[in-house]
Amino acid sequence: MNREVAWQIVCEFTESESLRKHMLGVETCMRWYAEKLGEDIELWGVCGLLHDFDYEKHPDEHPIWGMKWLEERGTDPVIIRAIATHYAPKTGVEPESPLEKHLFACDELSGFITACCYVRPSKSVHDLEAKSVTKKLKTLNFAAGVNREDVYSGAELIELPLNDHINNLITAMRGNSEALGIKGEL
Repeated sequence: MNREVAWQIVCEFTESESLRKHMLGVETCMRWYAEKLGEDIELWGVCGLLHDFDYEKHPDEHPIWGMKWLEERGTDPVIIRAIATHYAPKTGVEPESPLEKHLFACDELSGFITACCYVRPSKSVHDLEAKSVTKKLKTLNFAAGVNREDVYSGAELIELPLNDHINNLITAMRGNSEALGIKGEL
């Protein structure tokens, strides 16, 4: 599967602009890490883009419904397994490969970084610093839907200090800020 096909699937199943931007954000972070680590950029990007494609139409069955749908269409099992691992409590499939670990690590945190951008006067990722994100993580009523435990365990899973992981995602998201809606006004 290539990015164009993955994006068509996202658009077919997801009308919500914010959910589409979330998937684009995870894709952006996954591509950045893949390049940094010498991994398959396209594969990592497609996994990031598709990980929540079924959530809007099938929230109670997510991601199992989407995994079955992809499997019926002959999608690479590596992609399907990665999607399973991003929601391990429901699927029982724990992240093992670098791809799977990074998908888990990027999912919640990229969404949280986006939320941090939205409340900044500039509305921009370009003047966001890791210390601001860390401070907001401690404010439990801010972006309350973000699972803080997943944020912390994601950084541990990829064996990075949380601050370094936050800085990496900020850097990645700066490179695609316009498409992610977090370019803002500086």
